[in-house]
Amino acid sequence: MVGVAVVAGVAVTRRRSQRLAMTAVFVGNGVAFGAWAANIPGVREAAHLQNGALGVMLLCVSLGAVGAMQVAGRYAGRIGTARASWMAGLLLMLALPMPAFVPGFGALLVSGMLLGLALGLLDVSMNAHAAWLEREWGTPIMSSFHAGWSLGQLLGAALAGGIAAWGLGVGWGLAVPAVVVGACCLAAFALPEAPIERPVPQRLAWPDRTIVMLGVLVACSFVIEGGTADWSSVYLRTVLGASPAVASTSIAVFAGTMVVMRVVGDRLVAWAGPGRVVAGGGAVAGVGVLLAVLAPVLAPGLAPGLAAGVCGFALVGVGVANIVPVLFSAAGARGAAGVATVATAGYGAGLAAPPLIGWVSYGFGLQVGLLLLLIAAAGLIGLGRRGLSGRRAAHEPAA
Repeated sequence: MVGVAVVAGVAVTRRRSQRLAMTAVFVGNGVAFGAWAANIPGVREAAHLQNGALGVMLLCVSLGAVGAMQVAGRYAGRIGTARASWMAGLLLMLALPMPAFVPGFGALLVSGMLLGLALGLLDVSMNAHAAWLEREWGTPIMSSFHAGWSLGQLLGAALAGGIAAWGLGVGWGLAVPAVVVGACCLAAFALPEAPIERPVPQRLAWPDRTIVMLGVLVACSFVIEGGTADWSSVYLRTVLGASPAVASTSIAVFAGTMVVMRVVGDRLVAWAGPGRVVAGGGAVAGVGVLLAVLAPVLAPGLAPGLAAGVCGFALVGVGVANIVPVLFSAAGARGAAGVATVATAGYGAGLAAPPLIGWVSYGFGLQVGLLLLLIAAAGLIGLGRRGLSGRRAAHEPAA
């Protein structure tokens, strides 16, 4: 009896250590994303870019990420998703500081593409491995991993803001978080490897309706997340007149609200259901976007306008926090291929949204550009409950 208890205790400890290691990888990815988003205004000013040129640079990040996802979705399962995660994490550590140090606009575009490549490889690899771990646990844990990602995003933004407040420059603002990224992603060495997938000849086929619906919903959520992360600090800086240190608080608040909501995310999904979480989250995010865009009108003056803008982006974080974990869990029911397809649609749309906002804002202003996020919020509201009502979660066995 004592021996059984000891064995059970060791198994529980091992499972918890594996969950902690997986969370650390998500934290590392979030640190990179938060630090990059918070330093975009600094990169823009250091390279003397207009919004249109910044949009081109962000497009290169998008192209690198989307291309990497095609590779990751095809090969990560063959070399092992845990191994792919730590390899991508080390690549991200090297790529993150590059935009601050390269000379010339052409080199800046190449560095952006390399950064997107590393982000895309790590995103797909870690989410595929997390979906496998969730199935092994037999209970919903995906929101906790994404809470770690949001915590990392908050940490990355806080590091960038603190470094900017000390006046150390954008190079330090990206190099210091890069070290943290590398340390976190080394935790993937402690992860058990998922079963290696054998190469299976595949013919070109359109995904089924379920995967298409999940892909559209993930794309809508990532449009809002990507647009907010990449442009909220620029908006506070250029439209509302915030200092560089204050502008970075938009990312910190956005990530902070997502951490809080994702900590309670699994319970929220169990109580309200996945469809209501997606549709209701889209509605809250839409209200937040409107509040931020209308801040100069609703709250005239520097301090009131900044407060309204930050509160708006906080509401966006509350709304979108648990949408992606819900959708990735649903895609996980279709295996690694489902996760890869949905992730590609989501990350592709999320990384394409920032340059699109940049191009629109170049002609019509950043306030009009951010209104594009409302279209994505409307998609979540309209398709959320219909696309997920009654859908079995990824951790539940099929009938």
